[in-house]
Amino acid sequence: MRSKIIIYGYESLGSKITKLLVEKDYEIIIVDPDISNYRRALEHGYKSYNYDLMEDSQLIELGIDSEVDTIFCLSKSENNNLFVVLSCRNLNKELKIIALSSDKQNAKKMTLAGASKILNPYEVGALRIFRLLHRPLILEVLDNILFNKTDLIVIEILIENNSILNEKYVNEIDFSRRYNLVLVGIMDKELSEKFIFNSSGINHKIDEGDTLVLIGYKNDLELFKKITQDIRK
Repeated sequence: MRSKIIIYGYESLGSKITKLLVEKDYEIIIVDPDISNYRRALEHGYKSYNYDLMEDSQLIELGIDSEVDTIFCLSKSENNNLFVVLSCRNLNKELKIIALSSDKQNAKKMTLAGASKILNPYEVGALRIFRLLHRPLILEVLDNILFNKTDLIVIEILIENNSILNEKYVNEIDFSRRYNLVLVGIMDKELSEKFIFNSSGINHKIDEGDTLVLIGYKNDLELFKKITQDIRK
């Protein structure tokens, strides 16, 4: 039986995640209180409901208490997302709940309400990058990050003027052996934010304003981020 997933909020991020999950053969249900988003989901061929999910009866009708494996709370209203997280967790203690949050304070609220996983701005930005990568890698990383199969996360690090990485070349930094990280690529400010994949083999010079996109474990990423913020002597 295919895993059943609800996408609550069919806007930019919701539609992109839906497309990726459909390619993994998950059964997708779209739920959005906005009539235009609901109609757009129908036009894209998805089973959809024009619900706000403010009533337990709507959640039960969708199978939250028994049939659904995962719900993504991606509504533009974080208050709605928080309420839905609370309601879903009350109805199903085993449900995977993935919620979007714009900052640490809201992320904490979502976690306390019962969210299994928080999508933070770094990860959301990285998902945009992943759409440009080779498809098998997109799906593997999506599974690992969104469904908590590992502790791998993605982070975007903006290079400031006083960073010790400013004006260094990529080949000077041993991302894998020294820092236990994978450099996906660099968003180059001087090239109108063109994304340069590390696999291209270019020994790119890192400059102020560039953004590094990295995959790794939380502790390793936090340590590396701290290092990049150290002031050059």
